[in-house]
Amino acid sequence: MRGCLRSVFPFLQVCLLAVLLSGCDNDKDSVLVPSYVTIDQFSITTDYGQGTASHKISDAWVYVDETLIGAFELPARVPILTEGNQNITIRPGIKINGIASTRAIYPYLLPVTRQVRLVKDSAVSLSPINTRYRTNVTFPWLEGFELSGLTMDTTSKSTVALQRTSDPALVFSMPGESNSFSGLIQLTSDTSIFEVVTRETYEFPAAGSEVFLEMNFKTTNSIVVGVFYKTNGMQVQRPLLVLNKSDEWNKIYVNLTVPKYDTPGATEFRIFIGAQTDQGNEQATILLDNLKLVHFNTVK
Repeated sequence: MRGCLRSVFPFLQVCLLAVLLSGCDNDKDSVLVPSYVTIDQFSITTDYGQGTASHKISDAWVYVDETLIGAFELPARVPILTEGNQNITIRPGIKINGIASTRAIYPYLLPVTRQVRLVKDSAVSLSPINTRYRTNVTFPWLEGFELSGLTMDTTSKSTVALQRTSDPALVFSMPGESNSFSGLIQLTSDTSIFEVVTRETYEFPAAGSEVFLEMNFKTTNSIVVGVFYKTNGMQVQRPLLVLNKSDEWNKIYVNLTVPKYDTPGATEFRIFIGAQTDQGNEQATILLDNLKLVHFNTVK
């Protein structure tokens, strides 16, 4: 009998250890089971003097109690390794200059915070999510082409004009907004050149504060966007971004900050948009709308 007990006892020890280890694995697996939040898209509410609510918020930067979980392309199903009541903050993100590798939080829009109860292996929808511009954001220049007097002039280089069109097939439309006109440029030959510049000059905030140009566009030709500015008594023209063809209306966030960083003494900024008929094109059509210069209202 003792021999039998001696042979059985080690077997029982092995079985008990196996059960305990199995329990530990289950505990670890339980910790790794996430809760989820789902985010479909953002919307924006704008006030008078802020221009269109059209946007291209492509990402949600998600925080739990101000700890970054990650940046997620929308629509998103976000895994979170916690449960119970949590403060979830979502910050709207964009592709700077339309480039996927330059994703960033758009600083001019407010974050959205929700208190939600997370449950493991379950999803909570955070939609709808609406944001608006921060109160300390300023819009020194808005051009929506709704007024007959345009805020841009063609330069001496330009062989074609900037027109207003009311053709419904061409005009940009945004649900809930009244938009009757868009800007139209027609490059009528393979030698056509187009260039416009803002009539007014603008003072950008001091280096360290970003400046963006928001705009809607639709084009069968590439477009150049940049700035004129003065430094050391000389006028400089600085192309900053080339926009590619877009068969549908698109939205872009152009970073105009660069000249202020590498030329701190630059003043009297004017925004320009230009184009020359692309090689292989005999003619082209460019449509523009809802141009807005955006930066924080800071002292230079």
